[in-house]
Amino acid sequence: MAKFKLQTVLDYRERLESLAQQAHAEALDQENRLLGELTAKRRELDALREEFEDLQRKGLDAFEFSLYSNHIGHAMGQVAELVERLEAARDEVERRRQALCVASQERQLLDKLKEKHLREAYAEELHKEAVQLDEVAVRNFRK
Repeated sequence: MAKFKLQTVLDYRERLESLAQQAHAEALDQENRLLGELTAKRRELDALREEFEDLQRKGLDAFEFSLYSNHIGHAMGQVAELVERLEAARDEVERRRQALCVASQERQLLDKLKEKHLREAYAEELHKEAVQLDEVAVRNFRK
């Protein structure tokens, strides 16, 4: 059978697709890690608010009130930062997903070309074999 002339290109496209899959998986891992951090930080903020409300009911002095307010404000800032980072991570996941789709399409195109090449080479081999069998049959018929 004839060798597929674009095999090295196909191998390269397969490698690019594999790298795109890895990059997409890393972006998904980063998104999941940030989502976990955000969930934990929100729970921490909720617990801090509950503790603050309980202490307010029992009575707080001005220093403790200021301390809790600052702590809650800081935690809210951290939540806001995590939300921004999570949105950026989701954007990155989408970019990497699109890059993976492109890499997959390019590889699939070459796979189809290779399959077509193999089908044509197989058909050519069958044709050559049929021609040879015909020649043998003609020679035997003439004898």
